[in-house]
Amino acid sequence: MALKAARDARRLARGATPMQRQMIDAMVQRYSGSDRSRSRRFATAMDRIAKRNPTDVTVAAITADAWMLKADEWWDDEGKAADPGITRAMQILEQTLARSPNDPAAIHLYIHLTEWSDDPHKAIPYGERLAALAPNASHLVHMPSHTFYRVGRYKDAMMSNVNAVALDRRYDGLAKPPGGVKGMPLHGHNIHFGMGGALMAGGDVEGLKLADWFLATYPDVPVNNTWRQMQTHNAYAIYGRFGAADQVAALKEPPESYPMLRISWRYARGEAAARAGDTAAVRAEAAAIAVLRGHASFSTGPMQDGRKAFTELYQRVLEGRAAMIDGDHAAALTAFGRAAELQGQGEEGGDPPIIWYPTRRSLAAAMLASGDAAGAKAKILELLEDWPSDPYSYFVLAQAETALGDNTAAGEAERRSRIEWIGGRMSLKLA
Repeated sequence: MALKAARDARRLARGATPMQRQMIDAMVQRYSGSDRSRSRRFATAMDRIAKRNPTDVTVAAITADAWMLKADEWWDDEGKAADPGITRAMQILEQTLARSPNDPAAIHLYIHLTEWSDDPHKAIPYGERLAALAPNASHLVHMPSHTFYRVGRYKDAMMSNVNAVALDRRYDGLAKPPGGVKGMPLHGHNIHFGMGGALMAGGDVEGLKLADWFLATYPDVPVNNTWRQMQTHNAYAIYGRFGAADQVAALKEPPESYPMLRISWRYARGEAAARAGDTAAVRAEAAAIAVLRGHASFSTGPMQDGRKAFTELYQRVLEGRAAMIDGDHAAALTAFGRAAELQGQGEEGGDPPIIWYPTRRSLAAAMLASGDAAGAKAKILELLEDWPSDPYSYFVLAQAETALGDNTAAGEAERRSRIEWIGGRMSLKLA
């Protein structure tokens, strides 16, 4: 269908400009010939047009996007370009933004491209202006959060998505699109991203609103939609970390046919019990998760290995919480060590990370509680490379520096712990 449209355009292009005809030819390349070479041929054809028309911002955006789509891998483990096309896309976008710093399309692509590079900070000035350039476009209001989260601006990541969710809901009220907000492909992503920022920043007020809305909007997650169930976990985590006792008690237990959601529900109850210092209740929820993980559905279906690791991790977190409250630091080290091992087996990154916090900080807190302040400090400094400005990690670091007798460093870590934190009192037992 697309190839026919491109060929029809070529046939009807007698009155087209030379550049228009070249772009039609590029589209023919995009949809003809070998599937394996289509993306490369389209990117190459667009690149020739971009070089002939270096001030055309639309051509530049299409060309950069073509190179990005062509690359199988954007960045290596060090954040360096893993494909020549990515180097070229970066060059095109930076040249475009130097001339047109307020172009929303170029900014959008630049945020995506730099997010997992070795320098995501480069997109900050563009991300800071994008929402003002397109204040009624929920996706563009959301987009800066990709940069904000990566550089450790968790409050801003939360608020970008609070605003994006509000725009989606406003659009639904005005336009009544088919399927409503539930039918908007990126609405769940906006809520999930906002919840991720809230969990990291201690944003209880906005976080609980997002969690309420997520569970109300997606009450019937398909059993085979593992990814959406993992997103739902953040809503339960928010209740567990921030919800009042009556709010947590009011959460309905998901049906028996939804073992992953039941595990998330148990996790919420366990985190809430940990805040209350009720170790018996925390252990009971961890044990219930262990039973649910034996559900027959965990042996079949999509993302089987991911589901097993994801759910065991949260079982171990609750076991670690209970051990910390009881002062059993050896058990806490074992539980949090296993959680960190599981998290390290996959990608800690994401948009936002599917595991809502760096479990290495819980491990560091257990190390500190067991008397290993130097090891705790090293662990926190290691994880801050991946989770910059994590306020709770800086809180643990401050306690470690105090234990090591460096009051100046402790004061600086304490100051940094307050930059991104808008929540209540922090505790090593809940780190």
